[in-house]
Amino acid sequence: MRLMRRILFAAAWLALAGCATGMSKKECLYADWRAIGYEDGARGAPVSAISSRRAACAEKAALAPDMSAYLAGREEGLDQFCRPARAFDLGAHGGRYAGACAGRDESAFLAAFAQGRGLFERQSAANAAANALAAAESDLDRLDHQITKAEAALIAPSTATQERVRLLADLKQMREDRARLRRALPGLRRDLALAERDLDAYKQSFADNAPYAALTPTPASY
Repeated sequence: MRLMRRILFAAAWLALAGCATGMSKKECLYADWRAIGYEDGARGAPVSAISSRRAACAEKAALAPDMSAYLAGREEGLDQFCRPARAFDLGAHGGRYAGACAGRDESAFLAAFAQGRGLFERQSAANAAANALAAAESDLDRLDHQITKAEAALIAPSTATQERVRLLADLKQMREDRARLRRALPGLRRDLALAERDLDAYKQSFADNAPYAALTPTPASY
């Protein structure tokens, strides 16, 4: 319970101050360095993460961090971070690993991270293929609408001769663009099917031997 209060305290001031902006004088004076260390360890931050706080507290409060407390808290945080399940989740969401687990069972962590990273890359490829197909289909719908509108204007009695000349040129270009998109659609659909097949096969390849793996994460940045 005491550790949880420390974590909540650290999370509160981190949300206000941010990791890269240092600390205020009041934060330096009342900091729980063990809780701060825990937060850094739990997110896999390197020891150098304390540097900006050290500089801020030296300047604003003439104080130095309690490194013993900070490092003890960081070790507790690393106990939570340096697990295969956390490694897989980090990789699967496109996160970066800064080597915080060196000296622990890093080989298991790295293997799980690589597995998660492979999932992230395949999910990203499938998303990109789906987006490319959706964009092409949207462009095709837009062109169909524009062509129909231009064709109606072309035969309208009120359309001036000079405007008809412009419309003919526009229609020629739009029809060429539409034909190009229609030719591209089968390939885009094939790319999406292949990317989804690769993603499904990859998930299945470790579904039985990696029980920690969440097979359908939403990619995000860490």
